[in-house]
Amino acid sequence: MRISNNKKGIGIPTVLGIVTFVIATVATLLTVAVNQSKIIDKSIESTEAYANAVQSVDATLKIIARDQNLDPAYLDALELYMGVTIEAYGTSLYMISSMVTTSKAVTGYITGSANATSTYDELFAFTGQEPTFVLSEFITPTTLLASYLPTFMDTELPGIAYPDEFLTFDSIISYINSLALASNGYISKTPTSLQNSPTVTGHWYINGSVNIPNDKNLTIPEGYLLFIDGNLTMNRKSSIIGNVVVDGKVTINSNNTSNTQYIKGTIYAKGDVYSKYKIVLGIEIRPAFVFSEANIEFTRDLNGTGYFLCDTFKAQFSNANITGGVYTTVAEYLSHSVTPQANLTESLFFNYGIPDAIATAGGDPGVIDFIYTFPKLN
Repeated sequence: MRISNNKKGIGIPTVLGIVTFVIATVATLLTVAVNQSKIIDKSIESTEAYANAVQSVDATLKIIARDQNLDPAYLDALELYMGVTIEAYGTSLYMISSMVTTSKAVTGYITGSANATSTYDELFAFTGQEPTFVLSEFITPTTLLASYLPTFMDTELPGIAYPDEFLTFDSIISYINSLALASNGYISKTPTSLQNSPTVTGHWYINGSVNIPNDKNLTIPEGYLLFIDGNLTMNRKSSIIGNVVVDGKVTINSNNTSNTQYIKGTIYAKGDVYSKYKIVLGIEIRPAFVFSEANIEFTRDLNGTGYFLCDTFKAQFSNANITGGVYTTVAEYLSHSVTPQANLTESLFFNYGIPDAIATAGGDPGVIDFIYTFPKLN
């Protein structure tokens, strides 16, 4: 065997090339793994086993809330009867789960000592990157929207009956749909009417998916909250200004890397939020808020002040600089750390479309106040 006597080490350019290759390879593998996981989850959610698990966990949560009973003997008997697993998850906090596959379960959470806390103190005071930060199981896009709506309805549409609580995104959309069908506060509009003139001038409910044309902005003035019962697609040089609820996916397209699009508002989405090109978020006085019950991904430049809540968040492009917060239930992939915002104005939360307070676990254990989450695949 021939042994080289060359004493030279590997050059710096070579080392940098190797490091870059390794980082790129790892990022690619992570992306593939995340995408495969999403496909698997969608496949599981279409099975009868998933539907049965959701029904079992949901029924168990409702029974416990109805009986207002967290006695261990009662929970043991209910666990056996319902065929679920009930585990203590904290002080007066329990996780109810039912396995769908060997590695995936449907889970829901319930507490008997709910406490209304400041949304700022519980969430937005953090970047989400702090080692001590823990996202409450009871803070989701759905609970944020459900907590905001009573104040919004009382302020903008007083006198309209409002349900005590909403547990699912779909139930909120169904409620707004019922108002639109009865011409009670909300007005039903077609996707075409919004696409032709994408400036909202009333309390609008759009029945169907919306595709905003090139060079037009979706504009929702203050005092309105737009509901879209379908997907929302933004095209070249189109921006979102104002507050919108989307019962589907949000896709921000472009066909030129030099184009910049803006999110100057608040987005509540049931599905994924995905952007292909440059995005500029809000500013200190008006941050962007993007909340998804699924995943959020930005594949190019991302700059500005914004707050994100979702399952998995991805912003791995080299020029991705966020001031604000990123809060995830599954994972996050960031090219830069998140910079805290110095001055988030709580008095403007109503205009931002977010609630001042939200119910979480951790109240006085001696005070009975039950809240629970809708079951979700984990």
